[in-house]
Amino acid sequence: MKRARGWSRPDARVATLSLWLGLATVAAHTLRIRNAGLPAHPDPVPLAILLVAFALTEGFAVHVRVRRGGHAMSLSEIPMVLGLLAVDPTLLLCVRLIGGAVGLAWLRGQRGVKLGFNVALLGVQTTASTMLLRALSGPQHPSSPLECGPLEWLYVLIVMLISDVIAAVLVTAVIALHDDPGEWHRLPGALRGLPLVAVTTSIGLISALAIDRDQRAIALLAIVSAVTYHAYRAYVRQSQGHQQVEELYAFTRALDGPLDTGGVARIVLEQARDQLRAERAELIVPGPGGTCHRLSMHGRHRLDIGTEPAPPEHEWWRPARSGTPVLLAKGHRIGAPVEDGIAVPVPLSDGVTGVLLVADSLPDIPTFGEQHVRLFQALANHASVSLAKARLLDELRREVAQKEHLALYDPLTELPNRQRFQALTDELRAAGTPLAVLLIDLDRFKDVNDALGHDVGDQLLRQVGERLQERLGGRGTVARFGGDEFAVLLPDIRTREVAVAIGDDLSAAMEQPIPIGHLRLNARASIGVALAPEHGDDAKTLIQRADVAMYVAKDTRTGMRVYTADDDRNSPRRLAMAADLREAIQRRDLMVVFQPKLETATGVVVGAEALARWHHPLHGFVPPDEFIPLAEHSGLIRPLTLHVLEVSLRRCAGWRRMGHDMHVAVNLSPSSLQESDLPDIVARLLGQAGVPASALTLEITESSIMADPTGATVILDRLHALGVKLAIDDFGTGYSSLGRLRELPIHEMKIDRSFVQRIAVDHRDRAVVRSAVQLGHALDLMVVAEGVEDEQTLLHLRREGCNLVQGYHISKPLPADDFAEWLTARIPQLGGA
Repeated sequence: MKRARGWSRPDARVATLSLWLGLATVAAHTLRIRNAGLPAHPDPVPLAILLVAFALTEGFAVHVRVRRGGHAMSLSEIPMVLGLLAVDPTLLLCVRLIGGAVGLAWLRGQRGVKLGFNVALLGVQTTASTMLLRALSGPQHPSSPLECGPLEWLYVLIVMLISDVIAAVLVTAVIALHDDPGEWHRLPGALRGLPLVAVTTSIGLISALAIDRDQRAIALLAIVSAVTYHAYRAYVRQSQGHQQVEELYAFTRALDGPLDTGGVARIVLEQARDQLRAERAELIVPGPGGTCHRLSMHGRHRLDIGTEPAPPEHEWWRPARSGTPVLLAKGHRIGAPVEDGIAVPVPLSDGVTGVLLVADSLPDIPTFGEQHVRLFQALANHASVSLAKARLLDELRREVAQKEHLALYDPLTELPNRQRFQALTDELRAAGTPLAVLLIDLDRFKDVNDALGHDVGDQLLRQVGERLQERLGGRGTVARFGGDEFAVLLPDIRTREVAVAIGDDLSAAMEQPIPIGHLRLNARASIGVALAPEHGDDAKTLIQRADVAMYVAKDTRTGMRVYTADDDRNSPRRLAMAADLREAIQRRDLMVVFQPKLETATGVVVGAEALARWHHPLHGFVPPDEFIPLAEHSGLIRPLTLHVLEVSLRRCAGWRRMGHDMHVAVNLSPSSLQESDLPDIVARLLGQAGVPASALTLEITESSIMADPTGATVILDRLHALGVKLAIDDFGTGYSSLGRLRELPIHEMKIDRSFVQRIAVDHRDRAVVRSAVQLGHALDLMVVAEGVEDEQTLLHLRREGCNLVQGYHISKPLPADDFAEWLTARIPQLGGA
């Protein structure tokens, strides 16, 4: 583990590579060159002069910049050529290592790992050059420059070119290890110094020939070398100036496009490091409360982002933020000990000014200067525009993301909303996944809001959402539709038993007390379940049917219900039927039929019950059991009741003008007893028809009275005061209190047909009817039996003392005109129909 951590440090990687290069040099030199003998005559070039030449050429190098890498191009090929042609390889290696080390350390100021690598590189180049030259020239290696011919000159040129290529490859390798693995892509740029190698090698060959003839030619060599050095240095500076302009242009192009702030900052910091020849680049943006956001790049192009206290005001921070570039001398401190640096202002959007900073100049430049400040300001100006645009784009992206989030998620609970839930459901169904949709509605949530306030209600909703998510785990998705309504999507649910089991588990979790401050609240819920594909194949259908089931569960207080078609009062057919029913009532197309009531004691028809009938133009006869509940749930029961009441009173008036002293009975819906204007409407219709109030009987069910006994009693008292007769319909099927029944202002009691139809054959039904008749008479009520279908039933009812009967044995319900004809043609007879 220690070795791995050591290798992760850049200096450790470079030191390891340098060590291996040194070992390879020693091994190669020992095995291949140790037997090479000295020349037969004295060296034409003294070793001391070679030592000085190597020190000077390595100390005064021309740096060719390749991005942040620096490849030093020197004139060391000149003394190297002299040494290859006239010096023992071992002595040449020693002289070059010593002279090169002196030049690198003394003249160029290199230290540590970098110095070690460059010395190892010199050893590799020297050893490789001597081995290659001996391999090319063979055993007849010339012992002096004068013995060399054109072929040997070519060999020397090839060897020096290969030596430079080796150096370029190894320098690229060490930069890649230390700083940037992408340096390998820029290796061709590092080979731009090969033309100089050809020139210096040629100078070295000419010099070797001249010195071999006359050692005073060394003075001429020094002059030529100096001129060549300065000429090439000027050329490199000019070419790098052009390159700098091209890089600045490339920098501006790189900033074009829809980049975010992080992308722009990365490009800016990379270019700042490369073009300013810096180890570190930072973008510092002021933050709230004396803090700053710092984006820093150093090492292997890693972008570090953090928030920290702002730099001290007395340093470069204040003048740079104020718009004044700051050039920092070597040894200054910029948050940590650094060599040198430049800080320039970067105006951003909203009046904010950041600071762009570079620090620690690379060894290939002495330090930062005024020319670097000007370049950095130009780069910062381009960066300012791009960063301002990027910040604006980031803000727009954040706004778009927030709007998209709000469009798909509930802001209170952060759960998916209805739109997101529908999209997820449709995605699963498109893939053919079976699933269940659970719709959850909190019971009595309004009471929490009213009693404790909406803040507590919101906290309750958030905790319910969290509890549902926690209990559900990874089995599905929880969403909030609004208000106190939640939904759960359960994929891969194939049976209703599994869905119900999960629903029971969620319901039990919600029933556990929920702490909110010092309160502990319970959140009971009603749950509706719909399954796909059984109950629907798309999200809207499944949600609608789960909603239907949920409301049934709430109405019946069962807690949970799986959807059935019978629960759906708002199916497409029912909605269409409701619209048709509204039009039928408005056009007065509903028929009112009448079923006669017979007095058992005399056999005289004394009244009739009015019943509504609807013949649909497409569906034909619609049973009352279907369209009456439809009218109740669609708000049409009031106009329907008024229509029947108006027609019935008008027909009753006609019967009375014909000499038939009859009453008419009209059914009232449960909601009618909640309408305070009902007595006034009845009084108006009685007056319009010219019918006495005593001729009208209003039939009401037990359940409609018991739903709101106090309110119903007020309406019934007002109707009784008009003189209208009141009847309890379907007696025996409700849950009325006899005490309450005794206090109501009623005149009649109708025994439900379910008890009447079998009294001739069932003694238990006879007992019920007998008791009902006796109870009615005890309360001074007229007793009416409906559902009389045969003569035997009529005889039983007459014996029990039932006052009035109606049913198919007397007559089926007849249209008004047919009823009038039937009434006129009837010969009253006791016991006959």
